[in-house]
Amino acid sequence: MDMREPLRARLAGTLVLTIGALAVMGPCVSMRAGGEDVPVLTFREFFRLPIGPRGLEPTDRLLSLRDQRVRIQGYMVREEQPQPGVFMLAPKPLAMAELADGPADDLPAATLFVHVGGEDRDKVIGYRAGIWTVSGVLRLGAWLEPNGRVSYVRLILDDLRAVQTSTTIGR
Repeated sequence: MDMREPLRARLAGTLVLTIGALAVMGPCVSMRAGGEDVPVLTFREFFRLPIGPRGLEPTDRLLSLRDQRVRIQGYMVREEQPQPGVFMLAPKPLAMAELADGPADDLPAATLFVHVGGEDRDKVIGYRAGIWTVSGVLRLGAWLEPNGRVSYVRLILDDLRAVQTSTTIGR
């Protein structure tokens, strides 16, 4: 047995995760969807960095996209107690232990709450690993979410069937 094989597999998995993270954090460009240009928003464009004495401040880019259709890629947050009609996307894979940790978790400030409408609004969206690509209308402002959290950035999903996912290899 070649002892280099496990190392190669780990390196391949790390490479895939790195490429996935770069895709999530990448530059802001427009993508065509249904014949129209849809701005791509990245998690780095949510809040100004470094965080200043006034705390988190939305970027000009985020504010300029308020109430517009956008596309964003991220990882679905694995929740112990998912709520119907809403799920969270983050710039990196995360799992939350709400029962054990309560609100003391690793959620980054740049977490997107994705709201599902229509016939799917009462469905619990099952966790799926990998990068999710979602598009919909961007909403900003403090909002009390069904899970008791207060969000600032939300996406009203166009259609749950239009969500694209790619499974991450090596996880």
